[in-house]
Amino acid sequence: MNLSPAARAVFVELLVRGPLSRAEVARRLELSPSVLTKLTRPLLAEGFLVEEPGPSGVPGRPSVPLRVDPARRAYAGVKLTGSELFAVRADLGGAVTAEVRLPLDGHEVPRVVARIAEAVTLLSGGEPPAAVGVSLAGPVSRADALVRHSPFLGWRDVPLAELVAVATGLPAVLENDVRALTAAVHWFGAAAGRETFALVTMGEGLGCGIVVDNRLVAGTAGVSGQIGHLAIDDRGPICERGHRGCARAYLAAPSIRRTARAALDRPTLTFDQALDLARQGDPVARRIFDEAGLALGRIVATIANLIGPEVVVLSGETVHMHEVCAAAFEAALGEHTHWTSEPVEVRVQPFAFTEWARGAAVVALRHDLGVA
Repeated sequence: MNLSPAARAVFVELLVRGPLSRAEVARRLELSPSVLTKLTRPLLAEGFLVEEPGPSGVPGRPSVPLRVDPARRAYAGVKLTGSELFAVRADLGGAVTAEVRLPLDGHEVPRVVARIAEAVTLLSGGEPPAAVGVSLAGPVSRADALVRHSPFLGWRDVPLAELVAVATGLPAVLENDVRALTAAVHWFGAAAGRETFALVTMGEGLGCGIVVDNRLVAGTAGVSGQIGHLAIDDRGPICERGHRGCARAYLAAPSIRRTARAALDRPTLTFDQALDLARQGDPVARRIFDEAGLALGRIVATIANLIGPEVVVLSGETVHMHEVCAAAFEAALGEHTHWTSEPVEVRVQPFAFTEWARGAAVVALRHDLGVA
């Protein structure tokens, strides 16, 4: 979409916070009614915005709400793992309308790119998406659209966005998976409408996405939010990279599995089985998840002390552990939050694995709108 900065601001305001009356949009963006009318007229004519008539049924009045028509445009989002890809088609409102899951039959770059193109074709439904977003774990530089390093795929300095654009004939954008999820949470999730917030993800690893003053923090060369090896207790367990007592050693699913299997002498115990034992009051399992909760509380407090967020959102494949370790989490959060700060609001957002791909679709949407 080729929008002026002012028109973009109006569109995003309605996308994230709408429906809103013209008067409310003008107030929020400090625009005069005449300027707002000029900015919204072409968007209404092209069908990107629609009016919702009030009780009188009379359109065009300042009090009549405007909203974005989510069906007006669609985007494809792809999440790559070491063994497969997850892809979705999402509308302008970030809602998933179709999804596909394909195995990767190798890590060679041309094979993976061909698989991405296949997924986009399967999701097209007769009408190609406006753009494609691709996300994966590891450092990603948006400035030059490079996969700097992907440990799961064994890649270094791969110009993936350019390759996907050539293979699909569509604009393509690349992003780290946690930042892509952060973008979706910022516009359409538990932090919608918030200008400064942090997202903490838990699963096979730990991640952190940060938004400050409505801007997604990318960091130098695509590296930001690296919380996995924050020190928690120098007497604690050792993570797989040899760091003693780091956040990953307490919170990552592989570390919890490893600790629970050893402590309970059950070598095939799964994460969810260990969590069930903790729910049932098993003292060993309970201690493991309480320690995870203490580590998580300390991490969230550290983030809150650094950026002063309006809210911190917890998500990821293993976020459901929060229900078991909530008391330990709250205790550590209170202990380590700076004494001059207001208590930080924490929201737990339920998670499905397709959320990773949805985040990539939202990155494609933002790219189409010209939003960093």
